[in-house]
Amino acid sequence: INYLNDLLTYNKTQRMIYDYQISNMASCVIDNNQKNSLLYNSVLFSKIDSTSNEREKILDEIRLYRKQSGNKVVVGKSLTMVDKEIVEFVVNDKSHPQSTEIYAELNRLTIELLKDGYIFDSRWISRKLRKGETVISVLCSHSEKLALAFNLIQKPIPSLINIKNNLRLCGDCHEFMKRVAKLRQCEILISDANRIHRFKTNGECSCKDHF
Repeated sequence: INYLNDLLTYNKTQRMIYDYQISNMASCVIDNNQKNSLLYNSVLFSKIDSTSNEREKILDEIRLYRKQSGNKVVVGKSLTMVDKEIVEFVVNDKSHPQSTEIYAELNRLTIELLKDGYIFDSRWISRKLRKGETVISVLCSHSEKLALAFNLIQKPIPSLINIKNNLRLCGDCHEFMKRVAKLRQCEILISDANRIHRFKTNGECSCKDHF
């Protein structure tokens, strides 16, 4: 009985700590004096699980502060090198000369993954869809997916794809890379703001999904 009481008390305490962290999340970001860290955290907190009751409140506070301070969201960028050529992509990038082929390859990947049972995770979209957009079109415009597709059109059967990202991978991109690595049987190495991910041909990541 004492053990059960202790366990119940522990669980309640953990819940109180979690609730406090969530309710004070925005203020923790706003109190940060380092501008770059603030902007980076703004992007991360915009990815809060949409099931959280406090999500919209937190996002509104962050957006308000960002607007008042004149700061903008850090743009996600991905760098990759193929045949000694370094190429940079940003979200929804269509500036590359092979942009048409890149998006066509992404479409092929999408079809392959959907047939394999993949479901794009809309929770990682932090804004309302605009006219003409779909969950798939928005998530497939992420810079790391564009860099991946660029590699695949240059070398359809690469042994290793190497990408460097300035922000943390979103959950959908992380799962997407795992699936592609397994389907195409090529390893994908992505260095993001948090850690290095090695997506293996068995569909697993070196981070063990602790990203």
